[in-house]
Amino acid sequence: MEFGINKLVGAVLATIFNVSTLKIFGASNNSLSGRLPSSPNIRLSNLEKLHLWDNNFSGTIPSFIFNASKLSTLELQMNSFSGFIPNTVSNLRNLGLNDNYLTSSTPELSFLSSLSNCEYLEYLSFSDNPLDGILPRAIGNLSQSMENIWMSNCNSSGSIPDEISNLTNLIAISLEGNKLNGSIPIALRKLQKLQLLSLKDNQLEGSIPNDLCRLVALFELDLGGNKLVRFIPACFGNLTNLRNLYLGSNKLTSIPSTLWNLKDILRLDLSSNFFTGPLPSEIGNLKVLVQVDLSMNNFFRCC
Repeated sequence: MEFGINKLVGAVLATIFNVSTLKIFGASNNSLSGRLPSSPNIRLSNLEKLHLWDNNFSGTIPSFIFNASKLSTLELQMNSFSGFIPNTVSNLRNLGLNDNYLTSSTPELSFLSSLSNCEYLEYLSFSDNPLDGILPRAIGNLSQSMENIWMSNCNSSGSIPDEISNLTNLIAISLEGNKLNGSIPIALRKLQKLQLLSLKDNQLEGSIPNDLCRLVALFELDLGGNKLVRFIPACFGNLTNLRNLYLGSNKLTSIPSTLWNLKDILRLDLSSNFFTGPLPSEIGNLKVLVQVDLSMNNFFRCC
């Protein structure tokens, strides 16, 4: 049963959720509002997919949703749900909860531990929720099938745990816009399939580890808005799949000549660092650039 993109308004009828044979229900990208029905008598024993993203739902997420034993896809993002993310979740493959007002029942983000019971979980999105917790080591216990983790702008703190490198099938991870501190873990080198890594707008310190050069599948790397120091690793010039590189607003001081070997790079941001010297003529090697920002440094044009 699908009602997506029809500009429906009003509340979801409780009678829909009393259809015990219901397998798929979709009403995304409408103007539905109010609270979801939460009667303890609701039993959705056959529900496999629930798509309600981009509406105006509010209130807590009813427990019956998480008790649907066959539920594999739950998309409730871009609403106004509030309350705790439950600690009793199983069987999910895709979970989208971003852009709500959800939080964790504990500072250790205990819901992540419960999600480790989801053997085939591939996709997680909690971005733009006030989780207000410490990124725990338990994140490394998530499913080995995990491919996408989106936890940006969640007001999360602490360091990035080495255990995240256990998720060797990760393709994308975004932890941007949090309060993460410490250094960039060298253990990230184990994520050989990673195509997107965004750690921007945190409080990360130290130098950029050469170990990131092991991530040869990287398409986008964003480390901007931190407190990273010293030089850009020379081996970045070997990341031939890289198309977007953002290192602005750090405390970097040295650009390796090998960086200009990235002839297929599209977007390059080195702004607001401490680079000095003549504006590198080798930048002309980057024939397909569509966006470059070298502002707020101490470059000068050579004679």
